[in-house]
Parts: sequence; C-alpha cells; structure tokens
Amino acid sequence: MKVLLLVYSDLLKKEDFWEVFEKNVDILSRVIGIDSLYASVSSRFIEIFDRFPEICFINNLKDTPVFGAYKGLRKLRGNDVLIVDGGCPLSKDWIFQLINRVNVTVGMLKQRWAGIALVKMRELDYMVRSLEKNFEKGMLEAFHTLKNTYSVVTEFLDVDLK
Repeated sequence: MKVLLLVYSDLLKKEDFWEVFEKNVDILSRVIGIDSLYASVSSRFIEIFDRFPEICFINNLKDTPVFGAYKGLRKLRGNDVLIVDGGCPLSKDWIFQLINRVNVTVGMLKQRWAGIALVKMRELDYMVRSLEKNFEKGMLEAFHTLKNTYSVVTEFLDVDLK
C-alpha cells in the first residue's frame, strides 16, 4: 500500500496547516511505513522539500487536488493507494478501519469529501479516468463518476477524523 498526500496552495490559508501535515506524516510513517509516502505538491511549497526529505514528491502542475491525485495515481499504479488531503487531520483508528475495507472507500464529512479515501489496485485505472473527467470539478465528483460511470463499488462512509 502507498499513501498519496495531496498538497495544493489553498491549504496555505489554514493557520495550522504545517502542524497538521507534520502530525499526519508522523502517523502515516508509523502505520504504513516511511517508504510508502508520496506527496503531490505544487511549486508554492518549496520549503516542503527541506522539511520532509523522506517523502517522494510528485509535481502538481495545476495546483488542484484533482490534478494532484491524477498525477499521483498514475505514478502509483500497481498498488492500493490511500489518498489523503494534506490539510485533513488523521487518526490511527480511522486509517486502520479504512485499510481493512474491500472496496473503494471514501470518507465523508457533512456531505463533503473528508479528505481521505482508499482506492484498491484493481480500480486504480478507473479512478484515473474518473479524475480525467473531473479536472475542473472536485474530488467528490470524481468518486461519483467512478461509481456511476464505471460501476465500481464505492462506499461513502461518514467519518470523524478528530
């Protein structure tokens, strides 16, 4: 399993972004493993290279979560991928619940994407195609496209990430 952290410039508006991101990297490196961490980042995050040299970086040219997920998933084909929004606070319990799922699983928070999802290897190509169709939309629309267009079993679970 690989972890894809989505980092884009809208996250800089959050005051506690760096604290949340550092805590997430710490949790993910202990639960999943440091060799499995990838981050899709835009050019606005030059300091991330110095702060987190253990992460493998992927260039997010369009600086959006959808394009970052698209680039990252294309790179990580052949693996189950845990997609995590860089500004989403994580908990070990929720990660363990998510990785034990059989199908594509999307975390929901008040009818919005909660910032975490698990895409299984067998559905990865379909997810890439869904992201291609939703570059101008959001991540939740991409997951709905995955479910409705490609008939991939997708679970939408309510989560409490704090």
